[in-house]
Amino acid sequence: MTFIDELVRKYQSASIDDIRRVIQSACMPSLAEQRALDGLDTLAVLEHGSSEYADILKYVASLTALPWNRKTGIQPERERLEEFFLQHISFEPSKAVKIRNGLTSLLIKKFHKSRILVVDDEKIALTSLGRALTKEGYSVVTACNGAEAIDELKKSGFDVVITDLIMGDVDGYAVLEETKRRYPEAKLIMITGYATVDTAVQAIRMGAFHYIEKPLKLDEVRSTVREALGSNVSTGRETALCFAGSSEPEKTELPHVIAEGLGRKVVNVSLTDIKNSFDVRGRDKSNEGGTPGCIIEGICCADAADPVFVLDGLDQVSPDFEAEVFSVLTEIIDPVKSKSYIDRYINVPFDLSDVMYIIITDSVDRIKSPLRELLEIVEF
Repeated sequence: MTFIDELVRKYQSASIDDIRRVIQSACMPSLAEQRALDGLDTLAVLEHGSSEYADILKYVASLTALPWNRKTGIQPERERLEEFFLQHISFEPSKAVKIRNGLTSLLIKKFHKSRILVVDDEKIALTSLGRALTKEGYSVVTACNGAEAIDELKKSGFDVVITDLIMGDVDGYAVLEETKRRYPEAKLIMITGYATVDTAVQAIRMGAFHYIEKPLKLDEVRSTVREALGSNVSTGRETALCFAGSSEPEKTELPHVIAEGLGRKVVNVSLTDIKNSFDVRGRDKSNEGGTPGCIIEGICCADAADPVFVLDGLDQVSPDFEAEVFSVLTEIIDPVKSKSYIDRYINVPFDLSDVMYIIITDSVDRIKSPLRELLEIVEF
């Protein structure tokens, strides 16, 4: 019996008002809450025990079972993780050091994405830059003028600041000065449509990392940002671990070590049991046998939005439907798409971006892009 089935049994003996109170205290997004309340209103006029009543009750239970705002993990610190892995990874010494270093770097990269502040009083340019850098996996904050940018700098730090030069009362030079005063290590990239040698020299003398002329070329912006971040680049694109090879004890032990180090719960999913995309993405509630997919079901069981998912047997997925299964896996692992993942049964967005995925496979030969691009592969 699944976690949701158990909840349905509990709701069968509860009153409509009791379930309503559960819905209202679940801190759901407005769309999910409205769907649950609509279902509850329908239940109130149906015969208790009918098949339709049972179907709607299951849907309402599924919405309330999701941990919309509950997390159990921590934000890892490099020193603490290194110490933890030193104590708990007991493989052959040379291999253990390599694994510890790789795990620590990946986890820091995943949970501490580089932060970028984009400042421009031209709405189109601001939106374009924000979207392009977000798709690269960076954590992006936008400001539509210099004064707003300085307010953002007072709230928190940034690794890179990209600012227009001419913006009214508070210009790009003021943003540059505030950035350097508060965060000396941050890199500032100046952009403007009125570039001259003098303005470029002035910006560089004041501490700007680089100067880009408008109209902007997004490829130039991306490459300049990567150059500015240097060895500290942390786009979060490789957001899942893939343990590959025939060393079964090591592959199965490590996910639990990682979960313990992060203070997270573990959800085990056997990919050999996946027959089609419905098993992962869910089956529409209007269909007979409608049910959530294994990802949402696992989230409900963990009762936390940030568990460690161990996806075992990737190389054993049937070739007949591996393309659709790989496509769904790419969607749930991708750092941008996963923020608004829609299970076909739940049919409302749920944020999976805090989930940590670990894929276990004997071989990586069948893994193709774009899924492969999201994996940090550790071979045993």
